[in-house]
Amino acid sequence: MPVIVALAMAATVAVPAAPMMPSGKWNVDYGATACVLGRIYGTGKAETVLALRQVPLSSGLELMVYTNDRNATMRLGQARVSIAGGGSYEGRYESFPTQAKDKRMTRLSVDGAVFETLPADPVLQIVPDKMPGWAFALPNAKAAFEALAKCNDSTVKLWGIDPTERARIAQSAEPASYPGDWVVTNDYPMTIVRKGAQGTSIVLWTIGLDGRVADCRTVVSSGEVELDKAACHAITQRGRYKPALGHDGKPMISHSTRKVAWRLRGTWSGKD
Repeated sequence: MPVIVALAMAATVAVPAAPMMPSGKWNVDYGATACVLGRIYGTGKAETVLALRQVPLSSGLELMVYTNDRNATMRLGQARVSIAGGGSYEGRYESFPTQAKDKRMTRLSVDGAVFETLPADPVLQIVPDKMPGWAFALPNAKAAFEALAKCNDSTVKLWGIDPTERARIAQSAEPASYPGDWVVTNDYPMTIVRKGAQGTSIVLWTIGLDGRVADCRTVVSSGEVELDKAACHAITQRGRYKPALGHDGKPMISHSTRKVAWRLRGTWSGKD
């Protein structure tokens, strides 16, 4: 069974103490594969970096926390992410030492809906079940997420997609089934399993007026062509939507993306 499938389960957690206050400004990194929104909190040994990475046209965000930590233990578990007075999400996290000395990264994927409606003074709470959590004050969060969206528009333009598409959609395309089931264990090509190869594919596809997936292509390769092709084949075969609606109430063509992490069971290394 080559692919590790993680199920979100409720975690027994405690809310962190008073929120950390930022010691730096919001920064948006226009990366080649994804846009990253980040901010520094604290100073010296207490310095902590909060970063949110988003693949353009995706509804999800990868949330990352960098801390000063000499503990080399790798941890996997469940975490609750929430905005005080707003949305929440529970999912699986991984925490591991980075190549930088005494640095640790804790990351998990969250639904972007958590950040869609922000209160006046938002506080982000991240509470893992097997390690201390964090609470981050998010001043000027609305402007920061607008800057992240602008970065995403720049990236999709490079991919050949009209960046005005987002503004022309009144109601986003809705998956007809759970997208997490579109790529399954048996989709891992056996030729790649035998090689022991792994990787992460980022694929882009068109959602037609009939809600079917078409024109799937790789925008960031896993390094293994067969894995990239397998991701698109699975999503094309299983992906179905209620199409997006424009402001005139009529169906319209739209696009979506997904990061597909191909992992062999028992070989997690803390890398992308």
